Amino acid sequence: MGLSHSTQNKLFTLGYTAKGVVYSLIGIFALIGVIGSAGSGGSWGPKEVINWIGSNAFGNILLFLIGLGLLAYCSWRWITALQDKENEGSDKEGIAKRLGYAVSGTAYGVLSVYAFKLALGSGGGSGQSKQDIIAQILSKSWGPWVIGLIAVIMAGVAIFQLYRALKDKHMEGIKGLQLNEKQRKTFERTGEVGLTARFVVYGIISYSLLRTALMDDPSQFKGINESLDYIGNQSYGQILLAIVGLGLLAYGLFMFIRARYERV
Repeated sequence: MGLSHSTQNKLFTLGYTAKGVVYSLIGIFALIGVIGSAGSGGSWGPKEVINWIGSNAFGNILLFLIGLGLLAYCSWRWITALQDKENEGSDKEGIAKRLGYAVSGTAYGVLSVYAFKLALGSGGGSGQSKQDIIAQILSKSWGPWVIGLIAVIMAGVAIFQLYRALKDKHMEGIKGLQLNEKQRKTFERTGEVGLTARFVVYGIISYSLLRTALMDDPSQFKGINESLDYIGNQSYGQILLAIVGLGLLAYGLFMFIRARYERV
């Protein structure tokens, strides 16, 4: 028996709100890092944001809330993949996109487990790092091919972000909704800026994965936080990092707007 329409909407709203919190904080901390008062020793990715949430007053309660939200997002992405909520179809391209939704959902599901473990005092940060996992994969004869394939998939995800921004595909979810011009423009601009920022970050991640595969070296891998550090270390890096940070903050706001207005 499938979930009711009301339940699906609740999963969508909770999930996108939680994702908005994570990306807004990533963008904010990137901007604080540019100003020079972050004191964090570098940029922050999703896990660092979860750790920060847990370190605040009522941290355990907040961790449970963000964990529930991320689990809702994970569930919604799997529903999207299995029930083809985006009408991608069952051809090769459609199956690839639906697999992408499932992979995205799984990644946020892992992050939700991390938040729950941290809230329960189970040492959420004690697990293997992504570089450790990549090192294990590379130790196999087929490892570099798998990492190379992941690099290609990530490149496709990056390009898809830019495609959605340039072609206004992100606007399709609010078709038919009674929004005023200001609301519609805010939706459009935050989506365009946020998706473009994600294109930049995912592009760096895919390039790092390709180098990892070609060099058989897990230290070449860059996650979101390392990608932001990489941007900051370039010529005019602080300016670029501020731009990307603003973009990621815009993406977080875009998630909040989607949670507020979109219905499934």
